[in-house]
Amino acid sequence: MLTQIYVKDFILLDEVNLSLRENMSAFTGETGAGKSLLMDAIGILKGDRISSSMVKTGKDKAIIEGVFDISSNSKVQKILMDAGYDIEENQIIVTREFTKEGKSSTRLNQRMTSVSFLREIMSELIDLHSQHDTQYLLNAKYHLSLLDKFIQEETLLQSVKEQFKIYKKCKDEYDSLLHADYSEEDLEFLTFQLNEIDEANIQEDELESLEEELKRMSNFEKVNATIASSIDLLDGEHSCLSNIYEAARGLSSLQYDDALENYASKLNDVYYSLEDLLADIKDYAQTLEFDEHEYQRIVDRISYIHKIYRKYGGKYSSVLKKREELEQIIDGILHRQDALNKLNKQCENAKTEYMKYAEQLHKVRLKKAKELEEYVMKQLHDLELPNAKFCIDFHEIEPSSNGIDQVEFLISMNKGEQLKSLSTTASGGELSRFMLGMKTVFARLQGIETIIFDEIDTGVSGNVAFAIGKKMQELAQHVQVFCVTHLAPVAACADDHYIVQKEQNDEGTKTNIHLLNEGERIQELATISSGSVSDSAKAMAQELLNKAKR
Repeated sequence: MLTQIYVKDFILLDEVNLSLRENMSAFTGETGAGKSLLMDAIGILKGDRISSSMVKTGKDKAIIEGVFDISSNSKVQKILMDAGYDIEENQIIVTREFTKEGKSSTRLNQRMTSVSFLREIMSELIDLHSQHDTQYLLNAKYHLSLLDKFIQEETLLQSVKEQFKIYKKCKDEYDSLLHADYSEEDLEFLTFQLNEIDEANIQEDELESLEEELKRMSNFEKVNATIASSIDLLDGEHSCLSNIYEAARGLSSLQYDDALENYASKLNDVYYSLEDLLADIKDYAQTLEFDEHEYQRIVDRISYIHKIYRKYGGKYSSVLKKREELEQIIDGILHRQDALNKLNKQCENAKTEYMKYAEQLHKVRLKKAKELEEYVMKQLHDLELPNAKFCIDFHEIEPSSNGIDQVEFLISMNKGEQLKSLSTTASGGELSRFMLGMKTVFARLQGIETIIFDEIDTGVSGNVAFAIGKKMQELAQHVQVFCVTHLAPVAACADDHYIVQKEQNDEGTKTNIHLLNEGERIQELATISSGSVSDSAKAMAQELLNKAKR
């Protein structure tokens, strides 16, 4: 829900700062005053395109900022959290700035973001509808999704999708094998590849083990030399071992006190420990040898493994996967008919399982379609379309992830007319009323929290206008509604009434937006009803307002 909007230096708007409530707000004003400017600004917050010509003449840049309450929109919360946004206060601030030089920036909670991400978020929050916004009605491809939103059978819909995925995978494998055209040369090459992998006989950790051994053998000379030097230091001509032995013997020959005997004993211990360690080092040195043939074998094996890896995927697991694929293809070629029969049976079983869910979904759709038809008919009658008829037409199609149904909304507006596609039947005004009726049905199901109607009441008056206003009022019990209107019966149904006025002076032209109090509202309703603010006109306006509130 849009709770606040700030607009500065946007076309004719100098500076507007409005706090908006979660009900119905109407915007009225003289023709040319700029009633739709605020809606255009909201459109830019939705991600609409901007241009430098939208910056007010004489100003360097324009700013449009909106605050949205998302506390009841879990889908938007998830999208934002997945993108790393902090939404602890359950609100977002969207800011768009653009200059007369054509530069622009888009921020969400003071963080730079892309316009595409902004559109993704705003498509879940705001529905901006004008008389020409009819894509959901005119394009039959949206009709099935609208019906599915109404039936609210997410588990069944998901089961159909999952079963279709299984069936399609099986069918794709069958079709691929059926139309595969392998020659003798192809079979020969595939067999060569499989044999090459088998002959390589690579073990899982073999490469790592060989590389470790190669590293050890490559350091043979350094290791051998270091060990020989260590043995010499311990047992050579001036070895530390003989020096320790002599020191221990010298101290042992002294008979002066117990301390010297203790030192001599400890030196003897060190001597014998070192002597044992020296024996171990000499034994290890005897095991060292460099086998040139083994070294070359390891080098060649490592090179060969890398070659196999390069040809078949780059690592051990990829080689195994490639081998499995080759084996399946070869087996399919050699036993093609058997494989086709097996896959065909699998496809039949998968389709049977799919059709069980798809037919169940079809029955639910048929039943719920009747309820939706009745519900929409009620809305149309409320909107002064007593002769209108609405029908959901079903056609069976080939299995798809959405089931076996193709639906289209058909309507006739007048007696004696056959049911036809919306695009060929309804006039602009009638279609707008139909859309209003549909949005009354689907607003809560779609999760949209703000709906904007921009002069959809063009071409109507009297009872029809009042019916449109009451329908918007009904819709506003569930979602936030903004409407730009030139009709008093529509404006009278709003909870908040704003007037849009154009002001001209020597400095230029600007548009102001002002929330009317009760007295000002009566005067504005009288003006747009009769062009007069006489006592009788204001009395009629008061009566209209009282009627709208009932």
